[in-house]
Amino acid sequence: MRYRAGPYLWKKMIESMKTFWIMLLSLGTISLFSQTSGEIFYEETVDVHRRMTGDRAQFKEMVPQFRTDEMILIFDDHQAVYKALEKPEEDIDLEAGRGRRMRMRFMGDAGGILWQDYQEGNRGEERDFMDKKFLIKGEPETRAWKLTGESMQVGQYQCQKATFEDSTNQIIAWFTPMVPVPLGPGSFGQLPGLVLHVDINDGERTITAQEINLKEVDSSLITEPQKGKEVTQEEFRAIVREKMKEMRMMRGEGPRSRGER
Repeated sequence: MRYRAGPYLWKKMIESMKTFWIMLLSLGTISLFSQTSGEIFYEETVDVHRRMTGDRAQFKEMVPQFRTDEMILIFDDHQAVYKALEKPEEDIDLEAGRGRRMRMRFMGDAGGILWQDYQEGNRGEERDFMDKKFLIKGEPETRAWKLTGESMQVGQYQCQKATFEDSTNQIIAWFTPMVPVPLGPGSFGQLPGLVLHVDINDGERTITAQEINLKEVDSSLITEPQKGKEVTQEEFRAIVREKMKEMRMMRGEGPRSRGER
């Protein structure tokens, strides 16, 4: 005897199948967002004109206003590396008048390699400055982020807004708790989720995730840099401040009122 299901039974079977597929898709989504390894491609954009002050301001019309760099963040369950994709430096030779020439090199803020063990709290950064290589070591940079409670949907990721302000910078960061790693582009991390967008000083510098690939990665790609003179973060900043001061004095400029960035 062939069994034939009635309309009520067919309805229950269809509802059961819907529940099954919803659960299956939910499990897949949970698995995706709980992934603690992957690679994120970012685009960093710097408004070069806003940084051309003093004698350099007269050359704004001779250089592009924006400088863009392509960056990548690679991370696994305990460490991460952030670095630029291969791109040549840009040198521009400018006529400065009175027989003088000024050579300007634009590297944005994207130079160097930043490695960190975000589980143990260790950090190593390789930076080039004034034709010298430095190895900055110490604990990861921390900021007193303020969570605003504002949210925004970025693709399939729900993001939360965090802000930070000091004497020179106003920073807005959008992070997603759906990717539970305290990472982001460069030093912009230490939040309860992956940072997908950063805005510094209302567009002076922005960093935005362009592609998010949550997957298993080759941990051999996440290596701590070893080259350069070893210094602390504060020592490196002091070196930069002193060199920038010397350059301003050579150009006949006075000291900045708000300090070095």
